[in-house]
Amino acid sequence: MRRAAAIALASVLAACGLPSVGPREPQRFYVLENTSAKALEAKPARAVTLLLAPTTASSFYDTQSIAYSRAPGMRAYYQYHSWTELPGRRIGELLASRLERSGGFRTVASATSGVRGELLLSTHLIELYHDAGSAPGVARVSLSAELTDPARRALVARKSFSASAAAASYDAPGAVKAFHEALGALLDELDAWIDGAVPR
Repeated sequence: MRRAAAIALASVLAACGLPSVGPREPQRFYVLENTSAKALEAKPARAVTLLLAPTTASSFYDTQSIAYSRAPGMRAYYQYHSWTELPGRRIGELLASRLERSGGFRTVASATSGVRGELLLSTHLIELYHDAGSAPGVARVSLSAELTDPARRALVARKSFSASAAAASYDAPGAVKAFHEALGALLDELDAWIDGAVPR
């Protein structure tokens, strides 16, 4: 009987809830951008259609939460700071836009569009986190890429890419600016690799 009364009392207290201490920090959302300083040069178009598979992501980074690390081997998420969309999806959009604007291929299309292509580019987001072991920290991004020939079921080229940039401040907003810079450098390197891997 006493146990039942205690459970009932606990339920009432839980329903009432404790008063919050101070105002709750508002949730902030950030658009993942590519702030590459490198000017895109128009390239002679190859008579090749490049298909882009949706960018996949490691499970921990397949979320809108912004990740950080304060010690080697440890990861966590910022509580009130998030991406506007999944990083893998956003990186795929930025990559497609970049390849289309460079003009290096006859067509750049999604692998899910039904368009036939001579080459397929598959990308995988390995890591995207604020390395905050010491102030102000460093934004790190790692991505793997694979070019294949679907018709011949052959691997054309494969490579992993990593880039980093110093955070502007020791917090999520400072890290976001660094993510933009690091992603821009990584996409520069990825674009150059594709250009060298596919003959004209």
